[in-house]
Amino acid sequence: MPIRTHGEKWIRLLRAYCPVADNEAMQAEQVDKLAASLGIPKLSFDHPARGLLLDCFPKDASTFRNVVLTGTAGDGKTSLCFELVAELTGRAPKANNGIEKVSIDTADGTRTLTLIYDVTGWRKRQDGYLSGENVGLLESMATSAFGEGNDFFVLAVNDGQMHELFRSLPADAPEMVRQLERSLIDLHARNESDCGERLRLINLSRIPSERIMRLCLAAVLDRNEWACFSNEQDNPLFSPPSSLARNYKALTTVEVRERLCVLARIADASGHHLPIRGVLCLLCNALLGHPDARDRVIRPGAEADTLLRKGTSHRAALHRTLFGENLTVTNRRKREVYRFLSMLHIGEETTNDLDELFIFGSRDQELDAAYQDLIAADPFLQRNPDFDGLVTRYIRGDMGDEDETTHFLEELASERRRVFLQASAQQFRKYALWKTSVFHHALEFLDDIVIPIRSGKSPSRSHVRKMASGLNRIWTGMLLADHANEIYLTTGLDLTTSPVSDIYLTQVELDSEAPGLSIVGKEGSSIPVAVLHANGRDFRFDLTLPRFEFLCRVADGAMPSSFSRESCTDFMSLKQRCLRDLHLRASSRSLHLIDVLGNGTIQRLPIHMVEQ
Repeated sequence: MPIRTHGEKWIRLLRAYCPVADNEAMQAEQVDKLAASLGIPKLSFDHPARGLLLDCFPKDASTFRNVVLTGTAGDGKTSLCFELVAELTGRAPKANNGIEKVSIDTADGTRTLTLIYDVTGWRKRQDGYLSGENVGLLESMATSAFGEGNDFFVLAVNDGQMHELFRSLPADAPEMVRQLERSLIDLHARNESDCGERLRLINLSRIPSERIMRLCLAAVLDRNEWACFSNEQDNPLFSPPSSLARNYKALTTVEVRERLCVLARIADASGHHLPIRGVLCLLCNALLGHPDARDRVIRPGAEADTLLRKGTSHRAALHRTLFGENLTVTNRRKREVYRFLSMLHIGEETTNDLDELFIFGSRDQELDAAYQDLIAADPFLQRNPDFDGLVTRYIRGDMGDEDETTHFLEELASERRRVFLQASAQQFRKYALWKTSVFHHALEFLDDIVIPIRSGKSPSRSHVRKMASGLNRIWTGMLLADHANEIYLTTGLDLTTSPVSDIYLTQVELDSEAPGLSIVGKEGSSIPVAVLHANGRDFRFDLTLPRFEFLCRVADGAMPSSFSRESCTDFMSLKQRCLRDLHLRASSRSLHLIDVLGNGTIQRLPIHMVEQ
């Protein structure tokens, strides 16, 4: 076997974070072993929850706590436990069968700490229930959490696993264990951390994805090992024409890094959490992905030499590999980060102005300046060199079959993604590049809704009025004014399921004191909350990006059911809950039908019931 250079070892380490079959799900134990064998430190940074965990075990005091670390898979639970053991004992963890017990000398005597790293490996079942040994350990943990003693515990468990663990308790489980179950589930549901002085729940899913993205970008890109581009240029893998070198240059630019952070912010605001493992996978695949590689990720050595000498670096360009274009559909669907990016449909939306630039910009004198500014600029040489030829054939009508037309449209979508990633902030606004995605109003959502609320301010009145208009059109089924001053709450003869609900119940005034519709923040969440006030009661719902986009599109004239059946069904469900929570129902003595006037406002037509 040829001797690997330092640069090749670095790439071998990065491959361990990529979505390839031989990385054993990128578990912390395997990465640690590989890094040690290569002699290169693994990707690392100070975990945002590290301080919260270490604060529970101060060696200069006796105030230890029991800790449950929860979150989604890949949030860093096992790595945090390993760091805790190293910090408290000065040695590497052993983690035999998913569990380890250590002793710690403190200023107030010896304390024991039992860590359950892997619930799956530790858990045993008897007759379908948790084994007596497992129940006994949970009882010891509960006794420590709600009582006294010098034995403490750390339980690392995924969100779903925590609920599953307690559901598998036998019927005769001790009451102390049931108390632990109730306390943990209550803390998790309330987004709280501490129960008394001896129990803490640390939910890693509450860490903002944007913060994780910034930490992961620094961990991957700000490493001395990238000196391989200057020290090993004779290796095709590190030569300037390679896809790796071009992707690295693109990824290190301010524009691309900030665009990724915006996408992470969008993830939080739309209810998606990006775990550390997923973000590292995204970044490493963006650098090393190649559709022609054996496992679709470049491997140092002969394969890399062969691939990179073909002159097809554009096939592994950053705007392709970042979205997992080099991977199979099945591989992308396995990972939350790619499912999130797929949900955005970046590059897949047709925009007349931008597409006109792509197709006619180099041929039209009036468009040439904008074309040179946005499209022709290709500092990292990642455009498909065949794209201009495809455009020419498209304009001339020479595309003779469906396959060639499909290929052209795919390349056009790829070009939209390229400018989406690489455009400056000024260009992004000027050319309205969010319109290349399904979320045309994403920039408004971040700048005019999320950011003001985060700083303690209210969104502008114009955006509140637009949302009210969207709610009116969805909930009544009528084309009401596109900027409303009130929200009409209505029903139909078959209650709330009628496509057109024309029986008036009440209306919510936007200018009342307090306002009938307000957008507020929620503790421990990046998702704003919309609050409707009526009948002396409140109704709340999470204002995610998909919901905001749907309201704006409908307010702009889109038909609710034809634009998105899924979102339309969601809002009809919200309407049912709204009428229920606000205790609104039609009178048994009279009804008020609503009729739309020419200016989009309504008039009420009373109908009195005949008494029998």
